[in-house]
Amino acid sequence: MTPPIPAPFSGVFAREGEPRFESIDQSRGFAILCMLLGNFMGKFSFMPPFLTHHPYGFTLAETIAPLFIFLVGASYRLSFWRHWREEGLARARLRALRRYTLIFLLGLAVYPDHFWDALTHIGMAGLLFLPVIHRGAAVRLGWAAACLIAYQALYLTTGYETWVMSHGKSLNGGPLAALSWGFILGAGTVIGDLLDRPRDHDRLLRYLLGAGLALIAGGYALSLEWPFLKAAWPYTRWGMSAPLPITGTGTSLVVFGFFYMFSEKRQIRFPLLTPLGRNPILLLAVLGAMVGISRLITMRFGEPSAEIAVAGYFLMSAAACAVAVWLDRKKVRLRF
Repeated sequence: MTPPIPAPFSGVFAREGEPRFESIDQSRGFAILCMLLGNFMGKFSFMPPFLTHHPYGFTLAETIAPLFIFLVGASYRLSFWRHWREEGLARARLRALRRYTLIFLLGLAVYPDHFWDALTHIGMAGLLFLPVIHRGAAVRLGWAAACLIAYQALYLTTGYETWVMSHGKSLNGGPLAALSWGFILGAGTVIGDLLDRPRDHDRLLRYLLGAGLALIAGGYALSLEWPFLKAAWPYTRWGMSAPLPITGTGTSLVVFGFFYMFSEKRQIRFPLLTPLGRNPILLLAVLGAMVGISRLITMRFGEPSAEIAVAGYFLMSAAACAVAVWLDRKKVRLRF
C-alpha cells in the first residue's frame, strides 16, 4: 500500500481513481511527442519544410498545437462538469480559475524570452471560457465564434497584424491570440459533452470526420480572396488569423477520430502514448525546458548534424516517456 501524499501537496498531486477516456490520453501523448519534434527538430535546416513552422502557410507542423489545445477543451468540460456535480458551480469555477491562472503563470516561467506560447495561451483561453463553460454546447460554440470574429476584426483593423508579424518574440499570435486559440478550445469542449454520455461509436466517428472535413474546407475557403468582399487571408501561425484556427480545429477532429476509433471502439492502444497523455501540462513544461536548453547549446556550438539532432530528439523523448511511465505506475497526476 502506497503512503498518502503529504497534505501540502494534496492539491497538486492526486492519485486519481475516476475512469479516463483513453482516446484523449492517446491523442495528447501523440501531440506531446509531435510538439517536441517540431519545436526541437523543426529549427534545423535539414528538416523538410512540411515538418517545420513558417510565418505563412499551413504545414503538418501547424496541426499539432491546435490538437493539444483542442484536447485541453475536451478535458476542461469533463473536469468542470464533474466538479460541478460533486461540489457545486461556485467551487467548480474557483477550481478552474485557479488551474488556468497557474497554467498561465507556469507559461511565463517556461517561456521567459517570448511569453506567448502554448502554456500561456492555454491559461488565457481557459480563463476566457470560464463564464460559459457551464452552459450548453450551442452557447459555447457561439462564444468561440464570437471570440474568433473579435480577434479577426482587431487583427485587420487596428494595426495588430503589422505589429505581431514583425515582432519576433510574439509567437503564436501574441497577447491577443487567446481569442483565436479560444475558438479551438471552445470546439474541444463539445467533445467533452459527446464523451460524457452513452455513445454510438460509428455515429460519433461519422460526426468527427464530417465536422472535421467541413471545418478544413471552411478554413481554406476563408483563406481565399472573395472578389468585392475581402482580400485573401493567408494561413499564419505567427498571426493566428481565422483560417488557421478553423482549419486546425478540423484537423484536430480528424486526428482525434483516428485515436477514438482505435482506443475506444477497437480497444487498441499505442504504447507509451497513454502515460504521456495523463500528465500533459507537466510534460509540456519539461519538454519546453529541454528545448530551451537545447537552443542555448546550439547557439553556443552551432547546428548539429542530422544524426546528432535525431539522437537528441530520441533522448529527450525517452526521458519524457520515462518520467511519464513512472508517474503513471505511481498513479500520480499533476493537478493545479
